[in-house]
Formats: sequence, structure tokens, C-alpha cells
Amino acid sequence: MKGYGLPRTLDMESPDLLDIQVYALKTSTGQIKSKGGDYRGSVKRKNRVRNRRMWKKIARNQAKRALYNELH
Repeated sequence: MKGYGLPRTLDMESPDLLDIQVYALKTSTGQIKSKGGDYRGSVKRKNRVRNRRMWKKIARNQAKRALYNELH
């Protein structure tokens, strides 16, 4: 499932750690092995929530602008 507002780019097909952080993807795709051998996510929850909120806001603003331009 594609997250709301995320752009469809080639980066999304094979994301690296930076793409996972920028696009706020689920962190199970880019887990890092810690000292004890356990795997942890690469992005903190607070940052992931902030980035998802940003992408959704951008998508909503683009939709509003498109509707406004269509009406006027």
C-alpha cells in the first residue's frame, strides 16, 4: 500500500536508509543490526510521524489548489 501523499519515484521501488527516513516508510524495510544482535528500525517514531504528516499536508494542499484552479 502506498502512503497518502508520497510521490511515485524510482527511489520508492528500492529504498535505502535515507529514502526510508525522507518518505517515512515502515522501518522493517531498513532494519539495522544492533550490538546485541537484535534488529531495530532505522527511523525514530517521532520523526516518522512528523514526515508522514508533512507528506499528507503537501498532498492536501496540492489537491486544494487543483480544485481551486478548476473552479476559477
